[in-house]
Amino acid sequence: MANDRPNPSLDEAIAAFNRGEYFDAAEMFELAAPALEAELRDLAAALNRIAAALHLRFERGGRQSSINLLSQAMAALDEMKPERGGVDVERLFAEIGALTEEIRAAGRGERAGIRHRARIFLQRRRAPKINRRP
Repeated sequence: MANDRPNPSLDEAIAAFNRGEYFDAAEMFELAAPALEAELRDLAAALNRIAAALHLRFERGGRQSSINLLSQAMAALDEMKPERGGVDVERLFAEIGALTEEIRAAGRGERAGIRHRARIFLQRRRAPKINRRP
C-alpha cells in the first residue's frame, strides 16, 4: 500500500528539530530533500546529520558516532555561512561546535551512572536550535 501522505517541508522538519524530536526530524529532512533545490538539499542533508547525531547522543548515549556526524555536518555548514535558505548557519555552526567539544570532553568509558545522565541532561538543555535570519 502506497503512502499518499505528502513529503514534509523543510519548515516542518525544522519545527520537529526545534521541539527536540530528533529522530522524526532526521527522517523528515531526508524525505523533504528530494523536492528541494540543490542549495537547500545540501542544507537538509547537514541538518539531517545533526538531527541523527542528537538522537544518538540523547536517546542512546552515543559519543563517537555523534561526534562524527556533527563534524560532518559542520564541514558542510562551513561552506554555507552566514545563511542558507533563511537559516542562520553561522549561529548553528557555532552552537554545533560548542556541543561537539562538550561531547568530546565527556569520558569515553563513562556511559553509566548519575554523572553521565546529568551530562546528557545538560547537553539536551543546551542543544542547538535552528534559527531563521530576519
